[in-house]
Amino acid sequence: MSIYLEIPQLNKEFPFQILVNEGDILTTPHWHREMELIYVSKGTINLGINDQPFTISEGEIVFINGGDLHYVLASPGSKRIVYQFDLNLFLNLTEDDLDLKNIFNKIPPLGKNWNGNQEKVSLLLKEIYNENENHPRGYMLKIKANLFEMILIFIRDITLEKVDRHQLRRRVRSEEILVKLDQIFKFVEQKYTERITLEEVSAAMGYSQFYFTKFFKKNTGKTFMTFLNDYRIDKAKWLLVKTSLSVSEIISEVGFESDKTFYRLFKLSMGMAPLDYRKRMQPNMEDI
Repeated sequence: MSIYLEIPQLNKEFPFQILVNEGDILTTPHWHREMELIYVSKGTINLGINDQPFTISEGEIVFINGGDLHYVLASPGSKRIVYQFDLNLFLNLTEDDLDLKNIFNKIPPLGKNWNGNQEKVSLLLKEIYNENENHPRGYMLKIKANLFEMILIFIRDITLEKVDRHQLRRRVRSEEILVKLDQIFKFVEQKYTERITLEEVSAAMGYSQFYFTKFFKKNTGKTFMTFLNDYRIDKAKWLLVKTSLSVSEIISEVGFESDKTFYRLFKLSMGMAPLDYRKRMQPNMEDI
């Protein structure tokens, strides 16, 4: 199985989301910069974190730090709730001497090793799930409150693991990779409407074209041009749904130089033509 980078589509103002996966959903080896908690609500799941296998049963939690390589094997009859959040959600509201990155690096992955605090965190996660599902008035405030309470438990009540030198080197390297990829993603976000070449982006990152190509493919599972085109297709989908721009205008807006390439990649990605996608997402909208 190939290793790939996952980029969760989180709200910039509130970088948090919940996913519910049934047991027959296999999650291939991947990583992302966001933190992740998996709560097993039914059955048992088998997963791996940085090549270490774990078995998690109903009512248990596993914590996956940003940058950790992980996967979940198919576990029939099980169900898991996945909570993902960005560390930036907390960085601006802590004391100067509180190093959250260092704390997250040392949190034991298994909830049963949290000094008897797994049940407390479970209750918080269940409340977050219910708030997210039902959207009562003030639900976002409640979710934020529970997240902050959970982080406080991690800070005050859980004995942090010692990190051996090998693990520390891996995490430092992981952080370096995340920083560099973040620079690349920001470059794409700023420049995707323009013509971007491998030579240009490689130079902007301070890499040779050969090294950049190898680095990006190794750490994301796809070539840079594939990533760039996927990004542009995602932008085009948003414009198709949220605006009345014609397809030709959208093609120009998102940086494609060839209409033929756009139509081919869009159909490959979505299984339908752009206007068919617009009609499906906006069934009451007249043809444009």
